[in-house]
Amino acid sequence: MARIDYFIIGVYFVFVLGIGAVLRTRMRTSEDYFLSGRSLPSWITGLAFLGANLGALEIMGMGAGAAQYGIMQAHFYWIGAIPAMVFVALFMIPFYYASRVHSVPGFLKLRYN
Repeated sequence: MARIDYFIIGVYFVFVLGIGAVLRTRMRTSEDYFLSGRSLPSWITGLAFLGANLGALEIMGMGAGAAQYGIMQAHFYWIGAIPAMVFVALFMIPFYYASRVHSVPGFLKLRYN
């Protein structure tokens, strides 16, 4: 890696740590941390869920899988993973959000004790 690469990584880390330092005073409970104090609408949290699931694994891992397995990799992803993520983002995230839980295990504990 060149010096510019290290510089970009350093600026990124300083930026992320700066955001954390600024917002540290606003976080009082775990609900504030996980759910932004319930100040965001459920559709934004659904988009965040989709964004968290579309990362480097999809970019690099799916490319490697396609090189190894061919079109079967695309079938796995487009037929299986994408519809599941869209279903969770559109239908389940608002349900979890309304029941005031932080995670799927939290919802299961609430539902089934």
